[in-house]
Amino acid sequence: MWGLDGKHIALEAHTFDSVKFILTTALAGGLLAVPLQIKNIQQYGITPEDISKEINGYYCCFYTAFFLMACSACAPLIALQYDISPSLMWWGGLLYWLAALVTLLWAASQIQALKKLTCAISQTLEEQPVLNSKSWLTSLQNDYSLPDSLTERIWLTLISQRISRGELREFELADGNWLLNNAWYERNMAGFNEQLKENLSFTPDELKTLFRNRLNLSPEANDDFLDRCLDGGDWYPFSEGRRFVSFHHVDELRICASCGLTEVHHAPENHKPDPEWYCSSLCRETETLCQEIYERPYNSFISDATANGLILMKLPETWSTNEKMFASGGQGHGFAAERGNHIVDRVRLKNARILGDNNARNGADRLVSGTEIQTKYCSTAARSVGAAFDGQNGQYRYMGNNGPMQLEVPRDQYAGAVETMRNKIREGKVPGVTDPAEASRLIRRGHLTYTQARNITRFGTIESVTYDIAEGSVVSLAAGGISFALTASVFWLSTGDRDAALQTAAVQAGKTFTRTLAVYVTTQQLHRLSVVQGMLKHIDFSTASPTVRLALQKGTGAGNISALNKVMKGTLVTSLALVAVTTGPDMIKMLRGRISGAQFIRNLAVASSGVAGGAVGSVAGGILFSPLGPFGALTGRVVG
Repeated sequence: MWGLDGKHIALEAHTFDSVKFILTTALAGGLLAVPLQIKNIQQYGITPEDISKEINGYYCCFYTAFFLMACSACAPLIALQYDISPSLMWWGGLLYWLAALVTLLWAASQIQALKKLTCAISQTLEEQPVLNSKSWLTSLQNDYSLPDSLTERIWLTLISQRISRGELREFELADGNWLLNNAWYERNMAGFNEQLKENLSFTPDELKTLFRNRLNLSPEANDDFLDRCLDGGDWYPFSEGRRFVSFHHVDELRICASCGLTEVHHAPENHKPDPEWYCSSLCRETETLCQEIYERPYNSFISDATANGLILMKLPETWSTNEKMFASGGQGHGFAAERGNHIVDRVRLKNARILGDNNARNGADRLVSGTEIQTKYCSTAARSVGAAFDGQNGQYRYMGNNGPMQLEVPRDQYAGAVETMRNKIREGKVPGVTDPAEASRLIRRGHLTYTQARNITRFGTIESVTYDIAEGSVVSLAAGGISFALTASVFWLSTGDRDAALQTAAVQAGKTFTRTLAVYVTTQQLHRLSVVQGMLKHIDFSTASPTVRLALQKGTGAGNISALNKVMKGTLVTSLALVAVTTGPDMIKMLRGRISGAQFIRNLAVASSGVAGGAVGSVAGGILFSPLGPFGALTGRVVG
């Protein structure tokens, strides 16, 4: 008031400089009515806790404006006291006053906008029976000068309150969420459900014509609502297509317990409905099959699933490893000799390792008890020895840390190979060796003859089957051991009988060992057939997308696309062999007339489903756990 009566020491009465404070003071006084404004907002359902942050902001504006007004009022006094330019201080005071005015106007506009927003939302929900959530929210955010996040928060609060009170229904449809007044919705749908009772069933077009657009939805939302949200009936698959049936007529239907196919069935009065009806013999057999799978003993299921998983993980890797042995253009017998001699050494409990897989130039193929060995299997002794010498200067190529490596030759060529090596030493073609008698030390008699090595690469020979049995026994023992441990644990936990658990586990382990070995031998024998290799040439993932290739490589542990192709070929053949071995006894029973053809088909389906699930699970598990490294991928494949 000192601005009006002229009592201010530096301001004249009735001037702009004195009267301007009346405006800001009046606005500040208006902000003191914030509690009253909040009460007006509360009547629409907003509590002080919902907008506590905004209320604190408005009070901050109030105190800030008073501080700015005080600074503006003190500006003339400061100019007089410190002899500062009155003009400069006048402009400074004016700026402080303008800042206070803007602050007060902004705070007043925000609280008014908040009040109008809550009022508008409440009135719209009362007046409009149908609203598209997204478009309505966007409209509110454009119409009110409030932050979008605040508008959305108030909007969600008011809507959720009405939904919880049962005043609103919300549907998530094709083009977004829709809000419907519950009373209005129930009136409309009650009339529609009565119309549904007039006919037994409706096609999609008939239902759409009957419903029209009684809920005022968009065309996309209307179609989606009819497809998913009708609560007076349901869609049923008839032989002529999908049809909608009111729940009023459900008793006039019968539904296949297997495939769900529906047909109209007018049963006579007092007729007890069949709880399980099947539309065909195939569906009946399928349901029986599913029941048999479900009722399989748990310990047997766990054991078989784990064994199948190990087979599907290990055998494709072996397929990839043996690829060069069975498909190397006539050189496979050399690799067969290398691995065959290695297996014999391991059986004799020697410390033997394969080194040739690293493809090192002039490196050793094998290491036995610390001795480096190079394996050469050719048609004659002279060729076997000659293959170890450089074709250009004739010098012995394979030199180890302790001089020339031992040269392993076919067992039936040993004598001729020693004589050939003596001649090479006399000619000075073996560095570091001058005594021809050393030839017997340099030449190592292989465990296999040349013919035996060649037979290992051929289908159906005694040597190839023996080799596969010896190599497959390692995997089979592992599968049998895992089967024993799992079966014993599960059986003991379920029965508490230790002796019975060990006996059951031993029998199951024996079955697993035999089955795994049979699958291994079958798979490796098929690998030797040129017709099988020809059919598998069509499996090529080089044309797949980079993402798919990378995922499969991680899931299978393949380092490149070539290795991936080999592993996937092995997975396919292994899966077929596993199904064949598993169902082989059932086929014999069928041929002998002990089981029916239908029973054999059911057993075949059980085996096929388990193998397919194991194959997919193995790859998927490897992909899922691959971020944990090689061990994680391996664990994932076993678990899968």
